[in-house]
Amino acid sequence: MSKPVTEYNQINSNKNNKKWIIIDDKLYDVSEFYKEHPGGPTVLLTHIGKDASDVFHAMHPESAYEILANYYIGDLNDNTLTIHPKSEAFANDIRQLRDQLEQQGYFEASKLFYLYKMVSTLGLCFVSMIILYLYGRQSSLAIVISAFLLGVFWQQCGWLSHDFGHHQVFTQRVWNDMVLIFLGNFCQGFALSWWKNKHNTHHASTNISGHDPDIDTAPILLWDEYASANYYEALGGKQEKGSGGMINRFFAENVLPHQTRYFFFVLGFARASWALQSLLHIFRLGAINKSTSLRIYETVCLILHWGLFILVTIQWIDSLRNRILFFVLSQSISGYMLAIVFALNHNGMPVISQEQAESLAFFEIQVITGRDVKMGCLGDWFMGGLNYQIEHHVFPTLPRHRLADIQPKVEAISRKHGIQYHTTTFMQGSLEVLKALDIAQKMSRNLIKKSM
Repeated sequence: MSKPVTEYNQINSNKNNKKWIIIDDKLYDVSEFYKEHPGGPTVLLTHIGKDASDVFHAMHPESAYEILANYYIGDLNDNTLTIHPKSEAFANDIRQLRDQLEQQGYFEASKLFYLYKMVSTLGLCFVSMIILYLYGRQSSLAIVISAFLLGVFWQQCGWLSHDFGHHQVFTQRVWNDMVLIFLGNFCQGFALSWWKNKHNTHHASTNISGHDPDIDTAPILLWDEYASANYYEALGGKQEKGSGGMINRFFAENVLPHQTRYFFFVLGFARASWALQSLLHIFRLGAINKSTSLRIYETVCLILHWGLFILVTIQWIDSLRNRILFFVLSQSISGYMLAIVFALNHNGMPVISQEQAESLAFFEIQVITGRDVKMGCLGDWFMGGLNYQIEHHVFPTLPRHRLADIQPKVEAISRKHGIQYHTTTFMQGSLEVLKALDIAQKMSRNLIKKSM
């Protein structure tokens, strides 16, 4: 029997004991389920006591409704959530657009397109290995070319993994995940479980301070005034002691105030950093759904990835210098090509406080925090469709090859409701990213002076 909840403050009063979310004016108790959530536990924790209807519909299949029903506890008869009327009107139009796109078959992926992407992407790895096998013992130039192609392969493999990770290709999610583990764990060296937990949280709470892991990059980079203020407040002025405090103090005084100078340099370390995080995640925390078999599958694929990479490097390259050259180039090229695209997606766009997010509908947050980059066909290939970042965030399960088609529709609805919709060039977007870093670094200098 339904248990009506008539006051929203009843949710808030129970937040410390119970973890409730709202979907379609119904309450669900996820106090235990969040730990076993297939998309990762963090994403649910960012929506406790909130209306998660739109994010739920955007990122879940029909089968998820059956699971959700197990955690139903009552109807919300008096929903006092304070979404701004303009934001809600915009959300209604986006929901109608989604219904239209579903009816017109936009969410059905072209298997021919993804066959082409699989063959062409794996072909980059094949050509790289052939060059290394034939000329790796004779020519440093061949090693450079092979490393470059391998780096591009890992980047393109990342975009393809991203498509399967969002279940854009197959209607059966298990097949998407199987291909994702092959492309992500085995080919690329990133664990599915690590990526899903991090990336799903990013989609659910895009550019929301304290929730989005993609903008939580301190002490290497600070992106906004919230991150700067929180970091220096946590630093505690001169009161923090111990080796950890000394390291943080060093970064605060000598590194972060100059982050625009080293930004492009650190991008090259992105792949190595993510690979290490990925390994630690799967060994320490296991699979995202707590499945032992999935954990074993992921672990074996990761071990095979690095085992084969080391074996190939040792067997097909004759000198230690060239082995190091191949390792550094392949890793840094891939890291740079991945990270520069990620930076253009949201960095330098508005960062929203958790309080501000309470009055904004999910879809408005996705639009105002995203940046579309118009680059032509070559740009679409290089950025893996993520240059249509706004459209991807509004409809995460929409196949990549459909994003360009719906871009004018999403932009038109945004303009209609006065919602900020930002498009730019690759160069201008990069300058916007640097400007955001510059603002944060100037704030860092001021905060350091105040704590001196």
